[in-house]
Amino acid sequence: MTAAIHRQPDPLPGDPLGQKLCEIFGRYLWCPIEASLPDDVTAKPEWQTITGYPLRPRVLWASWKDAQTLIGVRFGQETRYGLIDIDAGSQYCNPDAIASLRAALETIGITRTILLRSSWSGGLHLYIPLPEPVSTFNLAVALTECFKAQGLTLGAGQLETFPNVKAYGVATFIEYNGHRLPLQPGSGSCLLDEAFNPIGDSLDRFFWIWDGAAAHQDLEALDQAMAAGRNNHRKRPKRQYQVTQAWRDDLEIEIAEGWTGYGQTNGILKAIACYGVVFEQLQGEALEEYVLRIATTRPGYETYCRHIGNIQHRVKAWARAAESYYWPLGSEPKRREDTVGPDGIPFNQQISEAAQERIKSAVEHLEQLGQLPQAITARAKAIAQQGGVALRTLYKYLTLWHPQHQAVTEQEPEPERVEIPYTVEDTAIPMAAEAPEPDPVESSDNQEFPTSPQYMKGAPAPQGEAGSDFDSLSPGRGVRGDEPGFPQAPDPNHLGFLDDFAEGCRRQVQRLGWTAAQLGQFIADQFDGKRRWQLSDDELIALLYRLQAVDGG
Repeated sequence: MTAAIHRQPDPLPGDPLGQKLCEIFGRYLWCPIEASLPDDVTAKPEWQTITGYPLRPRVLWASWKDAQTLIGVRFGQETRYGLIDIDAGSQYCNPDAIASLRAALETIGITRTILLRSSWSGGLHLYIPLPEPVSTFNLAVALTECFKAQGLTLGAGQLETFPNVKAYGVATFIEYNGHRLPLQPGSGSCLLDEAFNPIGDSLDRFFWIWDGAAAHQDLEALDQAMAAGRNNHRKRPKRQYQVTQAWRDDLEIEIAEGWTGYGQTNGILKAIACYGVVFEQLQGEALEEYVLRIATTRPGYETYCRHIGNIQHRVKAWARAAESYYWPLGSEPKRREDTVGPDGIPFNQQISEAAQERIKSAVEHLEQLGQLPQAITARAKAIAQQGGVALRTLYKYLTLWHPQHQAVTEQEPEPERVEIPYTVEDTAIPMAAEAPEPDPVESSDNQEFPTSPQYMKGAPAPQGEAGSDFDSLSPGRGVRGDEPGFPQAPDPNHLGFLDDFAEGCRRQVQRLGWTAAQLGQFIADQFDGKRRWQLSDDELIALLYRLQAVDGG
């Protein structure tokens, strides 16, 4: 076995100012942003992300000194600073508003900030130096909650926080938003006093002020604010985005784990391409570049991937297939039933056949070992774990594993599929024509039901540069400063889709082509042996989600 190779840190610049710049802003040098200085210095630069390799500290310093090149960086898992970005023309681009922002920040322990003009355009950057590294995500949540609790409006072009709140736990492949570095020569960036008067662009002076500000922060108060903000972020109602987030989480887990054995390349490339299209809203060459970058940096790639020699061709094939099969979250669906993968086989057929084979193999293996449980819940979990399939998938193929369905599959023909004629106004939600329902059986206690990507049609959550933010709902509050607690509790969200609930259930059952008996069995297994008419309102909502989660391919 080859011994692990520990990579030595890249050398820092020889200039002490360059060293200081890299120590603060060069902690994470993947995916930096770069732009040429526009001919019209007040115009917005055309930023591009540098991918494929991390920037070296000495190159970062050289780029900062180049008056014709603008350079910016992103955040890693920890950071020693925060940044508030205010564009020229924003309602917060004035001295009174900056005073309000600083007063808000003091409520979470940030007592010193540094005000800069960000560029010739007249925008502002308010830097937050910290005495030691903190969790990037926790700081992002604390800043966001702080401003929301004070009634300040966050939004692109108005008031943006860096680091931004993004999907947590996937920093290895979903980047935080990038920002330009301060005080670059020729960029128009300079230090400002309280009245917005320029007071120089010396990097030496900037770092002198930086060290003093960092030393005066109330880190204990900030730690408490970050913990409270993180807790509030977790508890905030997200019912409107719950199903979408579950699907996203599944993809992130699969991608983050990477290769654990041979024969997994197609599945991993498909997951990355799907994520790139749906949640990163990428297409064409940008999508191919994204899939290649993520795939080649996943664990186990060099050990188990047997397509390293032609990985670019495989990536291109899956990127094109994903573009035709999936669509960005919130846009109109474009998938067709005859969409095919790189091997010329329809996606639905690939998914269906692969799932059935895994289920059959898992059942046979457990039977040979004498470890196939008789109880439905235990059996389903054992097969799901052994075969690497979701519990929701098992209910598509009951005849492959369910004792009752296995017993009759050889003797009884498949019942006729039942049409479900009812309207949205039918509050009782008759899911199928009257037909004998099976006796209750042991239920599955699995409570997760990710939505099939085929039905992601809702409006998208606000998008950042590099990933979706599902936490866009602002908590209600009174006048700024009236409530000292931080962060304030959010209001419950209204479920806007309840009016379409009955119609949604009808469509899902018709899409699956289920009979009344199949539907009854599914309800019994999911809800402790209950029949349809015994379900509560909350259980009916959960039923719609779970029906959506069953892929009809």
